[in-house]
Amino acid sequence: MTPTISKVGKEIKPSETLRLMEEVSSVEKEYGFKIIDLTSGQPDRGPTEDVLAALHEGGKLSRYGPVQGDPELREILSGVIAKEIGVRYGPQDIAITVGAKGGLDILMRVLLEPGENVGIMTPFWVTYPESVKMAYGIPCFLGSDGGLRPEPEKLRREIEAKNIKVLLYSSPCNPSGVVYTRDELEEIAKIVKEKDIWVISDEIYNQFLFDGKRHESILSIEDMRSNAILVDGPSKRFGVPGWRLGYVAGPSEVIKVLTKLQGHVNSGASRPNQYAMRVAYTSQKAKEATDDMRQRYERNRNIFVKGLNEIDGISCLKPEGAFYAFPGIDNFFGSKYEFVGKEFPIGSSADFRNFLLRKAQVAGVEGAPFGMDSHIRFSLATGEENIVNALNYINHAMKELHL
Repeated sequence: MTPTISKVGKEIKPSETLRLMEEVSSVEKEYGFKIIDLTSGQPDRGPTEDVLAALHEGGKLSRYGPVQGDPELREILSGVIAKEIGVRYGPQDIAITVGAKGGLDILMRVLLEPGENVGIMTPFWVTYPESVKMAYGIPCFLGSDGGLRPEPEKLRREIEAKNIKVLLYSSPCNPSGVVYTRDELEEIAKIVKEKDIWVISDEIYNQFLFDGKRHESILSIEDMRSNAILVDGPSKRFGVPGWRLGYVAGPSEVIKVLTKLQGHVNSGASRPNQYAMRVAYTSQKAKEATDDMRQRYERNRNIFVKGLNEIDGISCLKPEGAFYAFPGIDNFFGSKYEFVGKEFPIGSSADFRNFLLRKAQVAGVEGAPFGMDSHIRFSLATGEENIVNALNYINHAMKELHL
């Protein structure tokens, strides 16, 4: 008899965004052409020199540190949250985690009993449902009728009908780029308080807002302190996704239990990386680098979204933040194309993604893993030349579709 693997282990889906990075490389090798890769959810630049120097200096910190995270970094983050969100969380209310993803993973174990329901706003980041399943919770998809903005009254009905314990969303949203307004957040906050549930706000893209928009957080709304939890981190704003740092801020009891679990899961985040983040969050150079990225990605958005909307059959709302475009492509379902002497039908976002990969040599991520099979996600975190070339290649490839 062979020992068995757990049911949850078998059912968890791989991260589609990470898997596609490998597939792009494989296609390039197999067919001998260069792909413009717009799948990546990471900035196209790394940390500034002062942050790298701090990482080198922090390499001396080779022993275990506090599981909750470096006290000085937590003090700095307390000030960052107060400045950016407008509410004060003390260092005791903040835990440094192994990536924002790692924080979310442990949070689900802190908040959920097996079989409890988590309401996930659609569209959503691909990891949300799997993080719920790994904690033996049940992901429930809310607002999944094709709309990209929250609809409070519909949300209230769905939360009641599905007996939701935790509400989870991102703003700015990955993949849509929607930024929740103050009015929308206040309506969501009313529902959260009325139903006495948890709400997790993933704000990892809060430094990437376009058209002069201001970031709003549900944590800043009156009386939300006992229900709201923030997930954030330095990966996007400082271009350090490989450093695997994030943080969680929320009620002290949640942070205490999260820290207890983290002590068993990973013993705490990397000390050298935390040391470097002390510098990053206080560095003028790092701030200027983030501002530069935001400005470049806004220009990329303007070029790419305008170009996509000029293609018959594609419709793309202008993203307000994050660094993705999320156009609707379901008008092409039912069409066909030829490749290596064979005919291929398009009946899903994965089929359309394959079409672009093969015929345009442009890689995006199909919308199905984000909860919307009618769409496809493209990253704007690249050079302007890639954006312009990708548009040209997509335009040319669309002419080869047989509708």
